[in-house]
Amino acid sequence: MKFLTTFILGLIALAWLRVDGSETKSVSGPVSYATSTEVEVSAPATSTNALAVRAVDGDTIVVRIDGMTEDAKVRLLGIDTPESVDPRKPVQCFAKEASKYTASMIEGKRIRLDADPKADEVDKYGRLLRNIILADGTDLNAELVRDGYAYAYLSFPLDARRKAELTRLQEEAKTAERGLWSPETCNGIH
Repeated sequence: MKFLTTFILGLIALAWLRVDGSETKSVSGPVSYATSTEVEVSAPATSTNALAVRAVDGDTIVVRIDGMTEDAKVRLLGIDTPESVDPRKPVQCFAKEASKYTASMIEGKRIRLDADPKADEVDKYGRLLRNIILADGTDLNAELVRDGYAYAYLSFPLDARRKAELTRLQEEAKTAERGLWSPETCNGIH
């Protein structure tokens, strides 16, 4: 009877698995049908609504939104990475690393663009303002701040909880001297 229960739970878990774009999520971890009554399943894939085409720099990307024929530029909400492509400014400390990191996280991958109800839809340059969620559920905006590739950028309208989260992540990155906060890179100088 234990085997049958485990087998049925396994079938239910498999029914929850989904195909998202070209990726297939699968059962993670060992499943023992003979001795276990639990089935370990990876977190369900995040629904996506765009394909990340390329990173322009650390906080701006180009995407192809589902159902659209033209690419769109997206500025990541609540963060600011050092400048690497502004023709009016020299390349800033840690800018190339931030750009490279963003590119490695998104290029050619399915993502979800999330608006913030408190933020504007677009910036003065016509870029969409969005939070970027990777197909595995990773919050890219938060990850960039947490890992020291970006500063929390809180001077524009943004949900209060999000501002608090990004501020906390920036303080963690500073304390741990990660990325641009390291004395060996920029020591937090913007």
